[in-house]
Amino acid sequence: MTPRSIPTFAIVAVILFLISGCNTLGPMFKNKDSPAPAATGNPTAEQMVAYLNDNARRLQAIQCNQVAIDSKQANQNIPGLDGLLVVQKPRQFRLKGKVLGQPAVDLGSNQQEFWYWISKAEPVPYVFHCDYKAMDSGQVRMPIPIQPEMILAAMGISEYDPTKPYEVKQIGNQTELVEKMTSPQGRPVTRATVFLRTPAAPGKPQVLGHVLRDEFGKDICSVSIQEVQIHRQTGAILPQKIRFIWPSEQLEMTMRFGEFTTPEITPDRAQRLFTRQDLNNLPGFDLATWTPDEDFKKIRGMTP
Repeated sequence: MTPRSIPTFAIVAVILFLISGCNTLGPMFKNKDSPAPAATGNPTAEQMVAYLNDNARRLQAIQCNQVAIDSKQANQNIPGLDGLLVVQKPRQFRLKGKVLGQPAVDLGSNQQEFWYWISKAEPVPYVFHCDYKAMDSGQVRMPIPIQPEMILAAMGISEYDPTKPYEVKQIGNQTELVEKMTSPQGRPVTRATVFLRTPAAPGKPQVLGHVLRDEFGKDICSVSIQEVQIHRQTGAILPQKIRFIWPSEQLEMTMRFGEFTTPEITPDRAQRLFTRQDLNNLPGFDLATWTPDEDFKKIRGMTP
């Protein structure tokens, strides 16, 4: 038995777990009074990468106790989520979301795998999971072709490789830092990180967003960073409001974040947060093999 389809609500959930990403977060508590110069005017690729990495390296772990997610597809609203988000270097992640006070989404990641559970998934509310090695092979089926790094970048905590051959494009009052990437499906894509060329007003972003495009230059997904906040302990710039658009899905999603804090994550708490051991009583489904887990098949008397 396999899922017949993954509903829009599940697509939203998949995007959220991708915040875990593949990049590392840097040393914690860098001097918050010495930010890198804003990449304004006609910046080089080196200047833009330095600006982005200065921000990312200020943080090792972040937590937000108030995450609000609103979505709509083809002008039809999807029930909103309220959740808790915790991210820790390098790949640990957990988001638990509720709809009208009831558990609706549980998403997580650790060094080995990611997983997500959606209470309303059909025909069975599986705990979908996938090994990162399988995902890196470029052969894993995903609901939509999205890059994990892009979502982590939208959070302002993604490090950029300074040795990559970036392309710089000037478009009106914006500058794009463009890099070539590969999607989870193995397809060539480009990601553009969009900067404002003039100094941003207080509370507004210098990095306006990100655009993921296919090999033909068509937008797959765009992320606009609409409002930002300053992390008190480190001075890092983090999002307060971001908006995602997937044109082919006619899907829009807006995420609003309360204040981010620097959490204390002990080994015991990490074990509880960043594993799916508390979901072991639910049926599992391996995205790499596209089959239900063996234990669940035996219980239900199913065969692949």
